[in-house]
Amino acid sequence: MKFLTSTAVALLIASSEAASLSAMRHHHHPHHYEFVSTLPDVRADTVSDEDIASHEAARAEAAKAMKNPQNSVLATIKEDLDQISKDLSFGVSYSQSTRNDHARVLTAKVQTAITGYATTLLATVEAGPNETMTEQNAHNIAAMIFYDVQLQDFMTGLGQTASDDLILAVNRLKTLQKLYLFEQKGGENYLG
Repeated sequence: MKFLTSTAVALLIASSEAASLSAMRHHHHPHHYEFVSTLPDVRADTVSDEDIASHEAARAEAAKAMKNPQNSVLATIKEDLDQISKDLSFGVSYSQSTRNDHARVLTAKVQTAITGYATTLLATVEAGPNETMTEQNAHNIAAMIFYDVQLQDFMTGLGQTASDDLILAVNRLKTLQKLYLFEQKGGENYLG
């Protein structure tokens, strides 16, 4: 028992000395204090004349941006397709012949608009340099292709077939769309 007590006391002293030595090595005293400070606001109290002039120049340049000349055509086609949808919502039957006839007139109108746009755009592109296609053209082409899909669905519902001129015009638009994508940065990877 005496042996165990003296061993326990020796271990206790050794561990307390080790702890105090360890504390001496790892105990840091701060030598100086550093406080966080904020930088003063050194901005000018008023906007400079140069800033105003540059903003005005940017606004003037933005005002020069042309509106899409095809907006009215696209809006008319959209309205006509919406009306065709309403006309067909009652079904295609003898009792709805007035509505169906109105829808057929509108499909012919939309067909003519899409074909006319494609013909005009193709003539412009063929007459111009290689980079004639613009982002605006690409937008208009995508809209026309989208409208053609709707038109052909409606025509099928009415028992009509698309004219060869419409099919050719839309295929040309699709080709122009691919050409535009190919001309863009990274477009050489578009075709695979």
